[in-house]
Amino acid sequence: MTTLRPAYEKWLVWSSFGRGMLQTLNGQERFRIDPRRRMLFPEVYDPAVLSYLRERIRLGSVCFNVGAHFGVYALCLSEWAGPAGRVYAFEPNPDSRCVLQEHLRLNGRQGRVEVVAAAVSDRPGVATFFAAADHFSGVSRLGTPNPEFPEARASAVEVSVTTIDAFCAEMNVLPDWLVIDIEGYEVAALRGALETVGRRRSQLGIVVEIHPSLWTAAGASRGELEELLHRARLHAVPLTGQTDPLGEYGIVALEYSE
Repeated sequence: MTTLRPAYEKWLVWSSFGRGMLQTLNGQERFRIDPRRRMLFPEVYDPAVLSYLRERIRLGSVCFNVGAHFGVYALCLSEWAGPAGRVYAFEPNPDSRCVLQEHLRLNGRQGRVEVVAAAVSDRPGVATFFAAADHFSGVSRLGTPNPEFPEARASAVEVSVTTIDAFCAEMNVLPDWLVIDIEGYEVAALRGALETVGRRRSQLGIVVEIHPSLWTAAGASRGELEELLHRARLHAVPLTGQTDPLGEYGIVALEYSE
C-alpha cells in the first residue's frame, strides 16, 4: 500500500483538474482542498471551537490566525468575516505556508486573507524555527524541536518573528479576534499582545490552544500565564471539555472580565 500511495495521490490531484476536492467541515462550511492534505483537513475538526467562533464572528471582522498551518481556521474565519473582513494568517513554516496559499487560491480567498511569513512571540526579531513536514507539520515550533514528537525530524530554519502589538502598530490595524495555536509559545504571544488586549478589552475575542506540557521548553509557566490573564482582566473558558483550562491540553476562550 505504501508503494502505491504516491501514484494514488497524483491520481487524486489529476482527477480534481487542479480545482481541489470538496470537503465539508463539521457539516457546515464547504471548501476546496488539496486532496493530498485531506487527512489534516478532516470532515470533523474542533466542532465546539468552530461553533463558538461561528456564533460570534461578525461580517467585516479583522481576525488574526496565529499558527495558520494549512488554513482550516483561516478559511473559516474568512467565511464568517465575509468579503468586507480581513484575516491575517501567520505561518512561519515554509512548506505549510505553501499549502496554505494553495488552499486560499483554490477557494478564491487571496483577497480576504493576507499570509504573514512570520512567527509570533513576545519580541520582534529573527529566531530558529523547527519546521516539520507532511503530517507532522502541525507540531512545528520556535526555539527547540517539539519534544513530544521526536519522530517529526524537524529542520531548523531562520524565520522572522513579530509580536501582535508590533504587527498592529506596523499595519495600523486592530483585530477583533485572535486565534492562536503555536505549540507552547502561546504565553509569549499573549505577553506580546498586552497593549492590543488593553486597547480592545471586551471588543476583542481570543481563542487559544493551550499546551502546558510545552511551556517549560518555551521558557513559560502556568504562574506567568495566570499573571498575564490577571493583568489583562481575562479568564479562561474551556471549549474542549477540560476540567482545568490552564492545566490541561485543550482549546480555551479568553474572555474579558468587566
